[in-house]
Amino acid sequence: MKTVLITGCSSGIGRALCEEYLTKGFKVYASARKIQSLEDLPDNELLKKIALDVNNASSIHNAIAHIKQDHSHLDVLINNAGYAAMGPLVDMPVEDLRAQFETNVFAPMELTKACLPLLMAKGDTNCRTQVVNIGSVSGITTTPFSGAYCATKAALHSLSDAQRMELAPFGIDVITVQPGAIESKFGDNSLANVLKRITCLLYTSDAA
Repeated sequence: MKTVLITGCSSGIGRALCEEYLTKGFKVYASARKIQSLEDLPDNELLKKIALDVNNASSIHNAIAHIKQDHSHLDVLINNAGYAAMGPLVDMPVEDLRAQFETNVFAPMELTKACLPLLMAKGDTNCRTQVVNIGSVSGITTTPFSGAYCATKAALHSLSDAQRMELAPFGIDVITVQPGAIESKFGDNSLANVLKRITCLLYTSDAA
């Protein structure tokens, strides 16, 4: 049976991918930082809901151990979890900038590294596995008030290009997906954050 681990399945792309892989007969490990956000996923014997904070080394270790206990391999890893703190760069705390790079850039690299033994477990380069990194059109076209997010996606695209060349000899294909706007809680939260920061900036300017 083929297996897939998907991060960020609480809504949007992750949720849709989870449902689609189930229709293809995959054993799906749907993950989210808060497992409660996965409660409304339909019951399915092929679906396993797991808690996974991609920024926490212990959480990654526990998730991988959980999968390894069930299966000896992974066919697909989808790095979908993301974070956006939108707003003017001049008004963005460095902590928010750093947090976006932690989740959107460093976390996919660390999770891929942790999953390598499972991705390579079949030991046959003719039976290839996949790492799918969810980038964004934002990594190609920079827009105002989302500069930090755009930078993280551009970095992920570049790292994915390097990974593609480095992992190919081991039977692992690295695929970068660059979608446009998606209706999800992620987008709603990002928009609310933009409006909050712009309002705060305008208020500060008026007060001055």
